[in-house]
Amino acid sequence: MRGTIRAGLSLLLCLAFCLGAAGAAESRDLNRQEGQAMRLESLGLFLGVGEDENGFTDFDLDRAPSRAEAVTMLVRALGKGAEAAGMAKTHPFADVPAWADGYVSYAWENGLTKGVSDTAFGAGDTATGAMYVTFMLRALGYADGTDFTWDDPWALAGDCGIVPETVERANFLRADAVDVTAAALSARLKGMDTTLAQKLIAEGAISQAAYDRAFQTYEAAMAGIAANDFYREEERWESDYGTVVLGLVSGLPRGNGYTLQLVTKPAAAVGEGLVIDLPLENKAAPEEPALSTDGRTFTYKAGTLGLRTVDLAAGKATESFQVVPAPTPEAEQAAYDAAIAQRTQGVTVLERLEGDACTVLYTAASPSQGEGRSLTLVYKPGSAKGAGETLNVSLPQISDTAQAAPEGMAISADKKTLTFTCTVNQSSTGQEAGIYHYTISLDTGTVAFEIAN
Repeated sequence: MRGTIRAGLSLLLCLAFCLGAAGAAESRDLNRQEGQAMRLESLGLFLGVGEDENGFTDFDLDRAPSRAEAVTMLVRALGKGAEAAGMAKTHPFADVPAWADGYVSYAWENGLTKGVSDTAFGAGDTATGAMYVTFMLRALGYADGTDFTWDDPWALAGDCGIVPETVERANFLRADAVDVTAAALSARLKGMDTTLAQKLIAEGAISQAAYDRAFQTYEAAMAGIAANDFYREEERWESDYGTVVLGLVSGLPRGNGYTLQLVTKPAAAVGEGLVIDLPLENKAAPEEPALSTDGRTFTYKAGTLGLRTVDLAAGKATESFQVVPAPTPEAEQAAYDAAIAQRTQGVTVLERLEGDACTVLYTAASPSQGEGRSLTLVYKPGSAKGAGETLNVSLPQISDTAQAAPEGMAISADKKTLTFTCTVNQSSTGQEAGIYHYTISLDTGTVAFEIAN
């Protein structure tokens, strides 16, 4: 599940404007890098390119980054994304898109990047693995031409520990940039015992608490959820890959409602310690929650149609919509008949009119005293509102227990409009006196009235 997945963690790449990058991924399993991207995202060091069809962050990991994207990722990884975004253009290059001007300017002014010529940056060119690793070595304080050569940074990068074994050097993707960035957080700056992460924490780019949460254990993640004073666990489902926890949050700061979260275990492909918020509608409890017998998937409904399936190993959720078959004519007729029977049981029908879309019923529980009267529209088979649906029409109140009676009820020749009047005397309380002229659209149930003295 990409995206809304809030893991208390975050990787550092910003691939927000991603058109034009070359190179397609071969069939690589990028689940682990997906988890790293979530961690970097939680730290504000990496952003996606938008949301996927299920509402989660789309990190677009299976695509090669452009040079402009790679520099943007680098600057964000250094905790300078906000500063760079607000910078005016200072670089000398003519081919940088406007959205990247601040990032390229920051990197150029701080010696993190160079152009392919004096006037060209090569913004749309594909960023190779050597390019990105060179960027990251510069961020750690190393100088190409002195400490390494820009076209062969791999030996020094290996010594620094910023090239995990999973990185594809020849077919470098955004996923590989995530791997390099995450590894660089633990790498020491040139000639120092301080790591890049410690430098970012000291500069206030990230907090120690946020960093600890980003790379926390499963046990720490579960303890963090339970530590919320406003939280009460209602139910949990255990799997080898993670725990799904249903909780009730009451009071501030989040307001009343349910939460459904996946906390990943070490066996999960995305790694342990991610806290992934599974979507719920209006903070309502999930319907029909179930864990598969093999413990691989968790399913639930969020709303009337949405069926969500969570891959607990991959930390991903998908949504499908159940197709509700159209009711048969027999079922529609039965629904209409049942609604009519319910609305007429135990009352006196004072008036009944038939429109194309609905039946108009004016009934009274106590005809002699004028109390318990109601005007109801009951929708027929084939109507837009649906067979058996009902709509109560509110009439002017003339006492604490009675409404004004509709007078001269009539349906138009085309069977689509109901009209009538109600009289409210001066002695009535809580209601403006006068004659109320009602017009009701029987197709939509829209009610309009005017008051004449």
